[in-house]
Amino acid sequence: MITYPLDLIPFSLCGSFLTISSRNSSGSPRLIYKTTSSRNYYTHNLPFLPEEFFELALIKKNQEVPYTWQAYPHKLEIYGEGGETLTLVFSDENTLLFNAENTGVILIPCKVFSVQYSPAINQICLIDWFARGIHMFRADDHTNVETTISESTAGIDKYRGEFPYAITFKPKDDTSTIRGGIHFSRYETFWDKSFHDFDTILSIREEEYVRWMSKLPGVPETYQIPAELAWFVLWNCQVPPEAALSRPAIYMSKNWMNGIWAWDNLFNAFAIAKAKPQLAWDQFMLFFDNQDPNGMVPDMITDLEPIYGFTKPPLYGWAICKLVDELGVKKSLPYLNTIYKPLKKLTNWWYTFRDYDQDGLPQYNHGNDSGWDNATIFDHGCPVEGADLAVYLVLQCDCLAFICEVTGRKKAAIRWKAKAEKQLSDLLTHSVKDDHLFSPLSGNHQIETSQSLINYLPLLLGKRLPKRIPKTLVADLQSGGPFLTPYGLASESPSSSKYLPDGYWRGPIWAASSYLIFDGLIRAGEQDMARLIAERFCDLCMLEPGFWENYDALTGKGLRCPGYSWTASVFLLFAEWLKLNTTEK
Repeated sequence: MITYPLDLIPFSLCGSFLTISSRNSSGSPRLIYKTTSSRNYYTHNLPFLPEEFFELALIKKNQEVPYTWQAYPHKLEIYGEGGETLTLVFSDENTLLFNAENTGVILIPCKVFSVQYSPAINQICLIDWFARGIHMFRADDHTNVETTISESTAGIDKYRGEFPYAITFKPKDDTSTIRGGIHFSRYETFWDKSFHDFDTILSIREEEYVRWMSKLPGVPETYQIPAELAWFVLWNCQVPPEAALSRPAIYMSKNWMNGIWAWDNLFNAFAIAKAKPQLAWDQFMLFFDNQDPNGMVPDMITDLEPIYGFTKPPLYGWAICKLVDELGVKKSLPYLNTIYKPLKKLTNWWYTFRDYDQDGLPQYNHGNDSGWDNATIFDHGCPVEGADLAVYLVLQCDCLAFICEVTGRKKAAIRWKAKAEKQLSDLLTHSVKDDHLFSPLSGNHQIETSQSLINYLPLLLGKRLPKRIPKTLVADLQSGGPFLTPYGLASESPSSSKYLPDGYWRGPIWAASSYLIFDGLIRAGEQDMARLIAERFCDLCMLEPGFWENYDALTGKGLRCPGYSWTASVFLLFAEWLKLNTTEK
């Protein structure tokens, strides 16, 4: 059974918003219990974070006991320096059970609570208005549970007339073992069912995880251990359908990137497609469930709400065809019938609402729409007719034509094929210079120099491009070119005056860009170069464990959010491809 660091990946359960993680970065020696569920609040007005609940402490003879911990997928073990132990396990997605030996347990509040009350013997409830829910605490017959007003970890002792309450579990008698439970609910209810047997729950959780691990894709032996961690990340990041989440979702992370974005989700769908086909298709349909009346899909979705204003690039056609290649047409047909109309509506939205100069090349109104939020192609202003955007639309029209062919819409298939060819023709007419593709301003088609990797994503068209163009693009991506470092492809050339080591899309290596370029190289017949990109990315993930949001292109250091699911997914996709297409490393 794998173990993992809680400062990179929180302890959680597949299908739960609740987590326990390390607060090492803030200097606290305690673990923190919190939620990744979204909260509608104004944090600048609060002296605490609404999503944070309690810090965990061990107590013995009225003294706090320092501790260490070890996290497993199915349980969390905490060890006091005097032999004290605390084991926690999820009984269900909203409930944690614990078993403590030779120690009491205190939950030290991170904030104030509106109301505290006791609906039954050995039970305490706290209304957490800021987290939009109710905390319920329960002890077994040999354990006392009590509440006291106590200074919060944020240093406040009162806020708006409300108080921080600490929860303490202690033995009733001479027993050395205490047991209790912690439950979080959006609604007021009674916790009147008997506790599940602790050891039985441990076994159930372990068996669930073993079943998940049995579906791990085959990878080279060199990558086996990080592949197991990556597969765990995809299990750990799953959350349940709730509110705006119309289906089970794979969050980007349960650290702080708590949501799904309308292109990140596609890479996760690829990685789990064979193991969980329904879950893979759910990642696609989540955004179409929240499609606006005009056809735009939201930029991101949390359990609180879909967020519009921005969107993400139309990669769905490319992704759907790849998923069908993986699963087969017959198994995919029910999903294709369902997805056709919303995909058609999304594609038409780009042509209707995002082509102000009516030149056939839709535009990004902001870098966020491209997924490359601050890439240098946007430095000279917006709207920008992204070369990558035109390519995605070629592939999306191709996908619509394919769906029409397999679902009996013959005339519509012909129209979509013609649309794809026109989009390709417009791209080659307006956005090619010196055998490179550029992303000009909409309206005047002004081209300003950018050394962003985004302009190399047209490789996704592979051999459909005039031969000289892929040849030029591939030459730039090879060793000695402007983008390839010992760790992979920089999102902005390190030789650029605008390069930033931790500049988001202005330098770091990203999973998504690496995979898109990789797929383009395969389509262009450049398998050896594709293999190099896959190997360097996998080696990078081994060098800096934790599957980070992005990586410093010159040092390989992990940056931003750790435990990031699309990074884990791309690692697995690359490693599986290397297993199938190369000899063992």
